[in-house]
Amino acid sequence: MAHKIRQIFINNELDALSEFVKIGTTPPGAKIMSGKIVNIAIRVDGVNNRAANILKQEMLARNGDVATSRDALYCSGDKSDVIIFGTKKNIRNLIDKIKLQPFGLKMLSLELDEFLNNRQKNETQNILRIGQKEFDLKREVLIMGIVNVTPDSFFDGGQCYKLENAYKRADEIVQDRAHIIDIGGMSTRPGSKPASIKEELERTIPVISYIKKNYDILVSIDTYRSEVAGKAIKEGADIINDISGLVFDENMKKTAADSGACLILMHMKGTPQNMQENPVYGDVVGEIYDFFRNQSAAALQAGIKPENIIIDPGLGFGKTLDHNFTIIKKLADFKSLGYPVLIGASRKSFTGALLNLQPKDRLEGSLAAAAVCVLSGANILRVHDVKETIRAISLVKAIQNV
Repeated sequence: MAHKIRQIFINNELDALSEFVKIGTTPPGAKIMSGKIVNIAIRVDGVNNRAANILKQEMLARNGDVATSRDALYCSGDKSDVIIFGTKKNIRNLIDKIKLQPFGLKMLSLELDEFLNNRQKNETQNILRIGQKEFDLKREVLIMGIVNVTPDSFFDGGQCYKLENAYKRADEIVQDRAHIIDIGGMSTRPGSKPASIKEELERTIPVISYIKKNYDILVSIDTYRSEVAGKAIKEGADIINDISGLVFDENMKKTAADSGACLILMHMKGTPQNMQENPVYGDVVGEIYDFFRNQSAAALQAGIKPENIIIDPGLGFGKTLDHNFTIIKKLADFKSLGYPVLIGASRKSFTGALLNLQPKDRLEGSLAAAAVCVLSGANILRVHDVKETIRAISLVKAIQNV
């Protein structure tokens, strides 16, 4: 054959820049063309049909396009959902063009600008600060080890219910080099019933005190109750891990804002008692995305700093097997919100569902899920198996950062 032909896969502008340099493109030329080669697709819901047609014409003029419904094309309805696709430069030009346009396009220009800024933030600002510690999310994934001080944990069956066992478990997590220890005093497995606030405090506060007295490691309190969160913070906890995403306790926003602690907003459909009773979504990723957008806005309005917010799609919390798989596959969609993403896949039922495995046999599935999540953009992994996860993910990050 006269020529060697192969397809190359370019996922971002850095990939493009690298490929251009390999063939001898000048640095200025490579930088210009890298911005032209990578298209992005942005879905926008509820666009005025007349505005949708304007968007389409404007993007076609910029070598991009807009996908929309037939109703929008014929203006036979009121509003439609659209997908805008083109390069970042094309979409920036579109934003400038529609700033003074009617039919809601001025507001859309502001929202698109914010969207692109959040996207840029994820690409360039990789530093996460929690407490007195600072992490480069480009180079490392944070590992959060789990200590469930409960009598009915789905995985260990209550092995850490006694305080001395919880202390020992914390020792192991530190020795295995986790970045964070997540302390929970109330089981949230499907069908579980809530413990009293008194029980939750008696289970968690001594463990937090023990860890902070003996180790220099970040601590997260896994609770949706503001009273528990507040006392945990006073004892030294650095993170509030709210599985309800600020839904169950209205006072949690103030507690998080006043403390200055990091806040994990998790999505859950329903409650632990009923969340797995036939959960149904029209668009699982879209609905969870909207939840985070609304709840993060409420957090910001309450005074919680944007750099203190972390989001968690809540695998297994009101999701079917297919929902969990879809969330993992589309995890990168959540990155455009501009917040670090935490994932808790470890030992959950979906990691063993294909082979009908019990929790004790789900290590390989958990590590596989962790690897895919990291490749899809996860920044923090909440896990039972700290040492094994660190070993697996160190290779994933090394490959990813080549």
